[in-house]
Amino acid sequence: MTATETTVNEAREMGLRELKKQMTREALADAALRLTGEKGLDNVTIEEIARAAIVSPRTFSNYFSCKEEAVVTAGAADPAVLVAAFLAVADAEPPLKALCQVLSDHASSRTDEQLRVIVEKLELVQRYPSLLPFQSAQYDRLEEGLRGAVAKKTGTQPDTDVYPWLVAAAAVSCLRSALQLWARAGDDAGRLAPFIQDAFNQVSAGLPVPRR
Repeated sequence: MTATETTVNEAREMGLRELKKQMTREALADAALRLTGEKGLDNVTIEEIARAAIVSPRTFSNYFSCKEEAVVTAGAADPAVLVAAFLAVADAEPPLKALCQVLSDHASSRTDEQLRVIVEKLELVQRYPSLLPFQSAQYDRLEEGLRGAVAKKTGTQPDTDVYPWLVAAAAVSCLRSALQLWARAGDDAGRLAPFIQDAFNQVSAGLPVPRR
């Protein structure tokens, strides 16, 4: 076997390992969400979640610090994927407009089942306040990633310039608001993307007072 073949095989094995880790993480998160919906957060144990995902409690601890973290991970977008999609947009595109497109496209790509999971999770967060800090931490990680990406695309410094902070915060705020309103709309909600686009449009317009 040549050195090149060895490198390719190692890369393939690493890719498979990462895929298995991702699948295990998703299985644990899905089990945590399902069991919490069925039994209530206080009545679910880490052991039950691990058993439902066909792993050991020790394996659970390799992925999550607690059951609350696992619950809010279900259906969550990977910040790295969204950041990469944003960085791939042409630099000439205004950052806020580009972020609207990235988040809308991601929402449009979700299946009905994936959207159902998001709604269920948001309902559980409303029902169990102990989930809220973990949900907020997810948004914080996304905002941090977007802040760095905006700085990179615009030549600004996240440590000293306010611009990347404002753009990233505005984008995450639009996403959070859109998700909440979409979930509350229930059966009449339709797809998520239009809610995201509406939020970004209003922010981009300077938040004019709506006509009544």
